[in-house]
Amino acid sequence: MNEVEKYLTLNYNVAGFNSPKKKVVLVLTFMQGPEVEEWTRRMLQWIQQIPDESNTDHVWCVFQRRFYRWFTDTQADSTARKELTHLKMRFPDIDSYIADFEQTVRKALYHLGSHEMNQQFLSGLPRDVAEDVMRYPTPITYQEHTEKALASVRSKVLLQNVFGGNRNFGTFAPQQQRPQWNSVCPQGQNTPQYNSSNAPCWMNNTPVPMNIDRNRALTRGNYRGNYRGNNYRGRQNPNRYQGNRPQNNFQGNAAATGNSSNACFQCREVGHFARNCPKCCQCNRPY
Repeated sequence: MNEVEKYLTLNYNVAGFNSPKKKVVLVLTFMQGPEVEEWTRRMLQWIQQIPDESNTDHVWCVFQRRFYRWFTDTQADSTARKELTHLKMRFPDIDSYIADFEQTVRKALYHLGSHEMNQQFLSGLPRDVAEDVMRYPTPITYQEHTEKALASVRSKVLLQNVFGGNRNFGTFAPQQQRPQWNSVCPQGQNTPQYNSSNAPCWMNNTPVPMNIDRNRALTRGNYRGNYRGNNYRGRQNPNRYQGNRPQNNFQGNAAATGNSSNACFQCREVGHFARNCPKCCQCNRPY
């Protein structure tokens, strides 16, 4: 009906639209469907019985009253009251909340601006916004409630943009631990395993395994290292000096003396020093 009245007002100077009977027939042509077919048929019979002398504005008023009485939802106000109790604001859509609240109050046949409606308006706001609204000076009218709510939401949106979307500006937010390895490892390589020796500085407060390799004592010779080798049951390995000792011991001796084969100076065999040469001892052994 509202759309029809807008259309008639827009075309008020068109010939024929000034007749109340024609306006009623125009509305009946827009109403189609099996649910309104019986009512439109009765209204058409009623409008045809009205003589031309009685074609006044009273005809249009009577038709409007019959229309609203027949098609108005009698439970609309109770439905709107239930919707009003469940109406909540979704941050930061304060404008949509105010518009929906005012429209629902009118549908529920309540008085906008009463003390009960002001309390209902506060109950639909988030708690932090409602606390800002009730700060001194305390609002009294409905307009003061809406103005303080708008100011509170604007300030919170500004702080949200500054502090990166966290509405709990005063609360403690623990920092997240940094990942141990941010870069993607190349194919075929494993992720590095950090321990107490090679952990970076940013892992100072992160528990890492202890490097036990640095605490192991060096074994003497290759007797323990080659348990199943040549040292089993006490047999000496001729290459025992190449085990736990540095491999450049003989290389240093060769660089100093010119002996590049790492052989004994007496018998020219590898595996012992000249002072421990068995052949030299046999030659110099007294009879």
